[in-house]
Amino acid sequence: MAQGFDKRTHGRRRTIFGGVLYGQDGGSWECAIVDISESGAKIRAATDLKMGEKVDLKINKYNEFRTCEVIWLREGEVGVRFVVGLDPKREGLDRVLGLLKEQQ
Repeated sequence: MAQGFDKRTHGRRRTIFGGVLYGQDGGSWECAIVDISESGAKIRAATDLKMGEKVDLKINKYNEFRTCEVIWLREGEVGVRFVVGLDPKREGLDRVLGLLKEQQ
């Protein structure tokens, strides 16, 4: 990505977590969470979501549910921002997010 265009406020960590996206209209999509930060995630999924739409994301590995806003879309990928950021002190997630701090 070109310098100056990255708007992330938190470092990210590559992952391969399974998950499920739940749309406001009742639709759901199996997904793969391919990177994650305290503030959002990049998700691979075939969806019909729209920019600005609110969704719930289940992170299977941690049985964690997050309400998110869709902030970008590409073919087969969705970028989401967590409405409430992840808690780095939560068991399990602390290891993932701790790795982010080591990379910065």
